[in-house]
Amino acid sequence: MSAIVITTAPYPSERTALLRSHSYSSSDSGRSDISTDSPNQPVRSAPLKDSISLSRFVIVCIGVWSANFVFAFQSTAIPTLAPEIGSWFEHGELSAYLGSMFTLANTAVIPLYGVFMETLGRKFAMVTACLFFGAGTIMCASAGNMYALIGARTFAGLGGGGLLTVSSVIVTDLVPLRDRGYYQGLMMTIFGSGSMLGGPVGGWLTDRFGWHWSFWIQLPVIVFCGVIVSAFLPTPHIPPTHRSLFSGLASLDWLGTALLIGSVTTLIFGFSFHTSYLEPWSSPTVWGMLLASVLSAAAFVLVEMKVKRPLVPLRVFKSNHISAVMLSGFFLSVSNQAFMYQIPVYFAVIVNTSTAQAGLIISLCGGLGLALGSLIAGQYIRSGYPWRWLGPISLVPPVVGALVAATWKPILPWWSYYMTVFPCILGYSTFLCVQLIALVSSVDSKLMPKATALLYTTRSLGATLGVSVGGSIQLGALASQLKILFEGLEARDQIINSILHSKAAIRLLTPRLQSLALSAYARSLSTVWLFSAGIAVLTVVSSVFIEAKEVHKEERRVIKGTGGGISEGGPFAEGIGPATIEGERQ
Repeated sequence: MSAIVITTAPYPSERTALLRSHSYSSSDSGRSDISTDSPNQPVRSAPLKDSISLSRFVIVCIGVWSANFVFAFQSTAIPTLAPEIGSWFEHGELSAYLGSMFTLANTAVIPLYGVFMETLGRKFAMVTACLFFGAGTIMCASAGNMYALIGARTFAGLGGGGLLTVSSVIVTDLVPLRDRGYYQGLMMTIFGSGSMLGGPVGGWLTDRFGWHWSFWIQLPVIVFCGVIVSAFLPTPHIPPTHRSLFSGLASLDWLGTALLIGSVTTLIFGFSFHTSYLEPWSSPTVWGMLLASVLSAAAFVLVEMKVKRPLVPLRVFKSNHISAVMLSGFFLSVSNQAFMYQIPVYFAVIVNTSTAQAGLIISLCGGLGLALGSLIAGQYIRSGYPWRWLGPISLVPPVVGALVAATWKPILPWWSYYMTVFPCILGYSTFLCVQLIALVSSVDSKLMPKATALLYTTRSLGATLGVSVGGSIQLGALASQLKILFEGLEARDQIINSILHSKAAIRLLTPRLQSLALSAYARSLSTVWLFSAGIAVLTVVSSVFIEAKEVHKEERRVIKGTGGGISEGGPFAEGIGPATIEGERQ
């Protein structure tokens, strides 16, 4: 048996390392005696699972994972409904904003949830996320026009940014590291169930009762999550990294966050004015937005080099392992969202299926793929097998799948579509589990919120760009193809504009023009999927540099004495005080 007590140095050190790539050293005031099987293992607190009853543990997991369920539900429901909602409001050119503005809001607030978790606790952070997401969902269901709906989706994104991030940290608090992959698999099974139901249920509700009900149905689940977390979530015995909420908020890189969001927003608007509103590249609005995006990005890099606690510590990229984790997450999100968001468009426009049928393939493949991929990866890592190359291998199907999708024809049998999409999601889900384990096996418990928040920030940023840039590429390619195919046609520009605003306009054309318009649509979707394949290749390349850390050895360092200091280094070190663990073997 061993009794383990966690204490904290009285004052946080700004030189505390996140990654234990450097050794502990003795100070003048005392000495450290380290007893561990692996000197490079991060410091961890005891899993909360050991200190609560099994029934309470199960209830907490169900409550936390319900947030993942509802997030997954909307993630497939909205892409499925977007073409229908766009046509409903006669603003089909704005439908991509329903996804991109939600993920943009996610990106903006994830660092805030990191501070909430560190200062006010996981419970406060999760309940706050539920409140914002729930209120935003009510606003979505009540929206009377496309602009109000986009604004409501943005507001809901303020909560969505916390649902996945906080739930991931909570599960990491609850279970031992060696079991983290297994529980990630269970969590992704719930996530997969939500994904599986989102498309067909949302589509069925839209066809039967109207699209508003696809939002109303999400409310009971998010309320359930908030109630369970409030009542049953235990508090981890991890010393706070900030003395108060004010000091935590003050420590945030507000300028860097504003510049990053500004850069992404102006990039989205710049492309949108060109593709959605057919403004030429020479338009001051278009090139002005793109120039503002470039300047904001450059200013962001300069700010991150200077500020004390940057949003994205640039020195993180000096570590091949951590930089590979972050970059691969970014590229994978860009590729996956660009690929998946256009699939319902293909079936709604090219195949001309109902909304429910359009959502069925993405939901079934997404649900099963997400569940099986994480379960397989989690169990594989838990069993102790070498997992160094599991990540790169799992990323091959997304590359192949996007290339195959670019060749799709409406005459193909339905099983061929499933055989294309399912392996992509299976590989995507497998890598998400590998990526998370690679990160959590490299950081201390105290730094888990900060590191996890940065991971989800990069993923969310990638998802934002994937949806928005992918949508802009599709609309731009569609407009270009229509101009070529409709050359010499009377009222060409008006017809093209009506097609861009509503897919229903295609069915009002003569048979010959319908055929040309559908051909242009198919080519535009192929262009997006080729873009997705190219980004997926970058994901494979970056994943090669991810290291497979040992997850089966002793998870907590045993340090005797209080005089030991931690040598400087580590990409997240600023503002974090050292944890000292005293152990007594009996």
